[in-house]
Amino acid sequence: MHRLILLLLTATAFSCTKKISSPDQLVFHRMAYVYSLKPPIAKEIWLSFDEKQYDVPLIYYTDSSSFIANPTNKFLKIYNPTQVFQNSDLKVYKTATRLDSIPFHMAVNFTFGDSSGYDNYAPFMHCSSLEETGKVVKDVATTEVWVTMVVHEYFHGFQFQHKNYLQYFADSIATFQKHKLKELYNDHTWFKQGIDRENDLLLKALEADDREETRRLIATFFEEREKRRNETSQKLNLAIAAYEKTYETLEGTARYVEQKLYEKFSHKHPDATLQKSDSAYHAYNSFKVYKLEKDEWLYLTPKSGVYFYATGFNMTRLFDKLNVRYKDRLFKENHLSLEDILRTI
Repeated sequence: MHRLILLLLTATAFSCTKKISSPDQLVFHRMAYVYSLKPPIAKEIWLSFDEKQYDVPLIYYTDSSSFIANPTNKFLKIYNPTQVFQNSDLKVYKTATRLDSIPFHMAVNFTFGDSSGYDNYAPFMHCSSLEETGKVVKDVATTEVWVTMVVHEYFHGFQFQHKNYLQYFADSIATFQKHKLKELYNDHTWFKQGIDRENDLLLKALEADDREETRRLIATFFEEREKRRNETSQKLNLAIAAYEKTYETLEGTARYVEQKLYEKFSHKHPDATLQKSDSAYHAYNSFKVYKLEKDEWLYLTPKSGVYFYATGFNMTRLFDKLNVRYKDRLFKENHLSLEDILRTI
């Protein structure tokens, strides 16, 4: 039997009020692990992340089954799943059959306008197991790496559990697919060059020692951004400011929380009983040498996958550097974006 050792997980996370012995025990441990991370994240990374009002049901997919942590009453009525596990933080249910045949899940999903749907105006977190994730994302081999991906997506659930923000998104943003911004970056050299210049200015502002120099760089950033958006409007007849600001805020802050969790793992000392054959041993050794500079995909737009993840992430880093208040305002003020806050510096 393989011994599962999870960093940052307290013994109380496994104290079950309903004792279950089954092949599904690993699933319950992993789901409990995700929930056990919420209080330390709220304490050290993003205040209020663990508040009950922002909790999001978690659907966990293996290759053949679906498990649901803390589902809504509507979900229970539609699917009538069987409760299979319970502890102080969560109740886990299992559906009779897998909810869908999609091979890989790692996203928060919800629908608008279909009152019969279990997720109508109700965010649900969907994630594949570590084993299924590793088949798609080849460098995800440990629970600790997997859980940073889960937390990134779970933070989107936190964002959309701010009901006024969800309504704003539904009314003003949701009809515009964010992949269109990615296509603009990939398909138009002038657009890509503009974005890369903007991000370079954010990085220079992060390195600047003088506050006035930081402000000058931020002002130049906005001049470049305005120029690019005007060019986009003239050449492509697209007004993208509202969409760009929203997705930059959504993805930049989720990446921020993900990266901060990496930092927390890197500061954790390994359990003295770990053997070199244990997955947690390898996870520790990969995190302990963690340096932001080596993970260029986090902050460089050409390597980011989608550019607004990087620009948004760099804005959060700049706010931290300058001690700018933003975490207790975002998503509560439903039109507020990272860009709006940056303009006030």
